[in-house]
Amino acid sequence: MNPPRKQEKKSLMMKSMLVMLGASVLLTACGGSKGASSDSSGPTPIQMQTLNYATEFIDNTNVIWKEFEKRTNTKLDITWLSPSTSEEKINVMLASGDLPEVTFVESLINPQLQKMIQQGVFWDLSPYIKDYKNLSAPNLEEMWNDSKVNGKNYVIPRYYPSYGGGAFPILRKDWMDKLGMQTPTNMDQFFDVLKAFKEKDPNGNGQADEIAYAANPDTMNFVYGVFNGTQGEWKLKDDKLVPVITEDASRDAVLWLKKAFDAGLFPKDFAIMKYSQTVDLIRGGNAGGTSQSMNHAWVTGSKIRDVVPTADYMPITYLENAAGEKYTPSGVPYYGVYLIPKKVPEAKVKKILEFFDYAYGKEGNELATYGIEGVHYNVENGRKIPTPQSEKDHLGDGNMNNLIHLISDDMSIGAVGMPDDVYNRNIEIVNERKTIQTPNPGNELYSEAYNKYFPEIKKKVTDMRTKVIIGKDTIESYDTLIEQLRNDPTLKQVADEMTEAYHKKMSSQ
Repeated sequence: MNPPRKQEKKSLMMKSMLVMLGASVLLTACGGSKGASSDSSGPTPIQMQTLNYATEFIDNTNVIWKEFEKRTNTKLDITWLSPSTSEEKINVMLASGDLPEVTFVESLINPQLQKMIQQGVFWDLSPYIKDYKNLSAPNLEEMWNDSKVNGKNYVIPRYYPSYGGGAFPILRKDWMDKLGMQTPTNMDQFFDVLKAFKEKDPNGNGQADEIAYAANPDTMNFVYGVFNGTQGEWKLKDDKLVPVITEDASRDAVLWLKKAFDAGLFPKDFAIMKYSQTVDLIRGGNAGGTSQSMNHAWVTGSKIRDVVPTADYMPITYLENAAGEKYTPSGVPYYGVYLIPKKVPEAKVKKILEFFDYAYGKEGNELATYGIEGVHYNVENGRKIPTPQSEKDHLGDGNMNNLIHLISDDMSIGAVGMPDDVYNRNIEIVNERKTIQTPNPGNELYSEAYNKYFPEIKKKVTDMRTKVIIGKDTIESYDTLIEQLRNDPTLKQVADEMTEAYHKKMSSQ
């Protein structure tokens, strides 16, 4: 999230937008809504947008798109957002007030979105959700609770499993087996495994050419979480949120990373590598692991096998810190949210909720990911095995599956073509991860001060950490910066606001 810029300009823009929205609401009250369906028996036109990770976007000629329209009696107008440009496009859209009937925003704590919610731009959906059996199903209760704003449901969350996602180590198990090493469960063991990858020739070619861990600073953020026993930027201490960046445990994390870098366990270009380059390294078959979500056990693992057919790329379950606290990544049970602007009349709001109710039901949910049985997949040993037609119609991870995520752990731990042994092992790992409750007290909290000041503060610390790790600066310089931040009134203001937001959210649940 970027801090607000050019506040004066944005303030004027926001005022203009509210004037436009006010006019829009008046038009709606007079029956002037553009998108309303005049014939309740005919297809309801719905204009929507969402993020799409597919390499090729489908349109309304696609068989699954058509099937959704047929089964829901709708006419869909979907705008796909590319991940590389989505944030910019979403922010421009919010600033202009030119909102589709189903508006997608990637982060609920987007500052502009929060202001618009407070100003009444979007429908409060709280009174309606209970009328839709699939949307109000017990297994989605946590999703609705976690996405509330001031105790109300202004958004339709885009489901995503709580466990299985997040950047966390996946290691070459075949290398560990060859070296007679067990899966690491704490940071000392993790270091020892990577050191063995570097020094003991696990690829067996007689050369010291292995890259122990394909990493850059971002892929190693989990290390700070392990040392602090918490996720995210904040830790709950004495009923207050304190920033992880100023904790002593974060200093220990920096020193662990420096020790690993000095031992040659990371690429020499660690400080400037892009994520895509770390993925290229692990796919090349000569790296011992990297940090990815669990489905990459096959998404990336299959690419490694193209180079090394015997490669076994296995997610680890957790890492423990010196205090015995187990860390594993988890998150809120959704990723991205949909909102309905007040320009949409109530009758159409209900039609939109009907569409999502179908999509969140078993039939619609599986249609979006797998397609039609006998055409796009066949069931073998209880698993849906894709046919060649599935790829032709662009099913799987992308397109309609990005409009509505699969309500299953498979969304984060499975992948098209994943063998049974890899899939079953992922199930065992994610089930064990679910028994570990690593706190994330700052998750989905909104604070004006946080958005205004914290990104710049964090950048200073992140830059200093990287310099210390690669030997461009000293740990003493880092200590000086952290001490300054501990006495910084601006950071204290941010922490106070985040604490207030935390307690407010807890009391509304």
